[in-house]
Parts: sequence; C-alpha cells; structure tokens
Amino acid sequence: MATASSKKNIYPPFHMVLMVVTVAILINVSLKYVGGLGQNNAAEKEIYEYATENGFQRSDYPDELVTFFKHNEEAKEFVLAYPGRIVNFSADLTALTDYEDRSVPPKLVQWDLRWGYLRYGDSVLGLRGSAPTALSMAAVYVQKDDSLTPVYTAQLASRSGWEGKPKKLLSDGARSMGLTVKELPVGDRMIREAVGEAGSVVVCLTDGKVFSQTVVIRGVDEEGKFLVNDTVSPKRSEQSFTFQELGSHLKTVWQYTKTP
Repeated sequence: MATASSKKNIYPPFHMVLMVVTVAILINVSLKYVGGLGQNNAAEKEIYEYATENGFQRSDYPDELVTFFKHNEEAKEFVLAYPGRIVNFSADLTALTDYEDRSVPPKLVQWDLRWGYLRYGDSVLGLRGSAPTALSMAAVYVQKDDSLTPVYTAQLASRSGWEGKPKKLLSDGARSMGLTVKELPVGDRMIREAVGEAGSVVVCLTDGKVFSQTVVIRGVDEEGKFLVNDTVSPKRSEQSFTFQELGSHLKTVWQYTKTP
C-alpha cells in the first residue's frame, strides 16, 4: 500500500502557479493601457501635427485642454488654435448678432471662439465656463437683451468672486441680472410645468457625467422629451431626452422668469 509521501504530486509547483498568475495580470493591464492609449492617441496626434505645422510646441497645450479635447471632439478648432489665440486675447463682444429664433433660448457653447479664450479664474471660459454660458442663454431669452452674453456673465462672476461657485452665480448672479429665481425639486412634473410657462426657462447643474456641468432646458418636443442646451456639445443640443435619461444626472434645478 502506497503511503501519502509516495503519491505523485498532481498539482504544479507553487512558483509556477505564481508565475502564470503574474503573467496573466501583466497582459490584462497592458491591454487596458494600450486600449486607453489608443483612444487618447487620436487627440494627441492631432495636437502634435497641428503644433508642428504652426510653430507651436506640445507644451503650449495645457493638460486640462488636452483632456477636454479627448472628451469633446466638437471643440477641435478651439483646442488646436489655443496657443495662437490665447496671447493677448480680448473678448470685445458687446451683443449676440446671430440669435434669430426668439421663441427659445439661444444655443451657445462655452468654447465659442468669440469668448472661449477669455480668462476665467485660473483657466479660460472655454474650459470652465459652463455656468456663465448657461446663465447667458437663459438671461438673453428671459430679458430679451442680447448684451447679456457669456462675456457679460463671466465678468459678473469674476467681479463677484463666483468663478468657482456656479451655484452662487446661477442663483444670486441671476437675481442681480433682474431674474426671478426659484429652486425646483428634481422631478419630471415640476420641470415640465416650469418649462411650459410662457417666458420661463429652466437651468440645471448636473453631475457632468453625460451632459455639460450646466444645461438649459429649453422645451419639450412632440414626444414629450426634453430639449437641452448643452454648453459643451452642439450635437447634444440637437437631441431630446426622456426624464429617465436626464433626471438622474441633475443636481440642482432653477426656474428663471422675468422680475415684474
């Protein structure tokens, strides 16, 4: 009868198991890294090629700007032209000249070349200016005043120390511009009713995961879906969303109306 010590060991040595596990982990990590690098390389490549052709350096593009581009391809021209336009940039826009359909808030983006390079806090409006851009859209519509541009609202925020305080700008700042501001619960019915009131508009802070940091809800379409002005993406501003798609991303909601 064979003893336990004489039985053949059917299991591989411990060091071999450890080696196989280690190799598997390294392969998995490498694949994730290469996949992520592949996604990022397109933006990096475009920046490098543009910089080389126009006498700039990769270092002329702040990391925040590059990251922004990787997630917002629609802002390509704003990003690529940054080094040349940021020098001595002056936003002298006094009024919107392309706001034609007065029945809805204008669709504006924070990285518009007319104001995107304006200094805002420790960055520029194109990267950090979601709240002033949304406030501008809402105020221009409610007040019927084309001079309440993103340049105006950004300068208001700067004077008041609200550059990094979107809640203050979108509440106290809006009131200082002659708007009546009412905070609403994050609910389908309340938002739908507010949007439906004549001369009323809804502005929301979001979690930034799908939509821009601040959005303007400008209406409801024939299917009952919400129409949203996104300060980063013109494409999203042309789409409509159910409350299920939108509501889970909303953090704070305000209704703006004109102060009598």
